[in-house]
Amino acid sequence: MNESCKICSLEISHSELIFDSPHWRVRHSEETKIPGYCILESKRHFLDLSYAAPEELADYGLILSALMKVQHQVLKIERIYTFSLAEAVPHYHLHVIPRAAEFPRAFKGRGIMSYPTLPSLDLSLKASMISRMKIELKRVMPELSGA
Repeated sequence: MNESCKICSLEISHSELIFDSPHWRVRHSEETKIPGYCILESKRHFLDLSYAAPEELADYGLILSALMKVQHQVLKIERIYTFSLAEAVPHYHLHVIPRAAEFPRAFKGRGIMSYPTLPSLDLSLKASMISRMKIELKRVMPELSGA
């Protein structure tokens, strides 16, 4: 744990957490109004996957695959974008961004980076999304402990 790291020191309530395992957690992004935009973050402080331990890497693929399946099931989306920059917060985290078919062309592909963040996602919609995703992740991945 790095005391000065925003992710290491982040306290997430049970209601905000979508998935929790010994090495990883999934939460809905606070920085967007895109329903189902998730952050997959390592619990241990490291910069990129080259520093991940074998057991962290083994779980990572399973969790990411399951999360993406659940996003498709729950959100009925066309695509899922993923990226990790770790510039603003140097702790490994992956943005897992669902894109609906009706997204404006300007926000497809690399344009997703300029998607408006305000107004924030409606809190009841966000809570419903988290609840549905938790249920589906437990169904899809019963072998890993869920949130």
